[in-house]
Amino acid sequence: MKGIYFTAVLIITSCIPSQAQKCRYTKLSYKFNFEVIVKRTLDTDLNYGRISAMTLIVLNKKDRLVQKINISPGYLFETAFKNDSNSRSYVTGKNRRTEVYDYDFGDFIVADLNFDGKEDIAIKFDSGGNGGPLYTFYMQDVTGHFKIDNFLTDTVGSFPAYINLKHKTITTQIHANVHQEAQKTFKYNSHRKKWHLIKWTMVEA
Repeated sequence: MKGIYFTAVLIITSCIPSQAQKCRYTKLSYKFNFEVIVKRTLDTDLNYGRISAMTLIVLNKKDRLVQKINISPGYLFETAFKNDSNSRSYVTGKNRRTEVYDYDFGDFIVADLNFDGKEDIAIKFDSGGNGGPLYTFYMQDVTGHFKIDNFLTDTVGSFPAYINLKHKTITTQIHANVHQEAQKTFKYNSHRKKWHLIKWTMVEA
């Protein structure tokens, strides 16, 4: 899909009922710019703007539209997608060394997650609980478009604490109990294009 995306719309920084707000990410990828547009609707019980709709806009470096993806958000904290600083790139190195708190690697992350040399995306759709946020994962295909990885999104959920390029594995490490964290390692089979859980251990927190 080709066209021009005009960035002069939907730029509203205040969080008020039924308004849209945009975060723009230009330093996470060598190939793309990204925009996440969120609609915040006033939650009268909590008295803040809950994110009720999300749209991911993928642009090339000339800001021409590549793809538009609608995302169904879960429960997101009020601080989610307030600005572009809570992001991370394992490609360009932007914020890569930023310390991780409560298993939160950022609202928006770019990394090669299936080890094919292409930039992939993880976008936070739920702030989660003790185990940290949940992410929707999109893999870049040969056409330069992004398709959801259902296994990573539905089965893994958490962003990996460790990415091993040599062995083509990712490892998540999240809260399990007061003294321990659950560590799960998944291996990607590039021929079958499938993930498999290969190790599950408990480690001291």
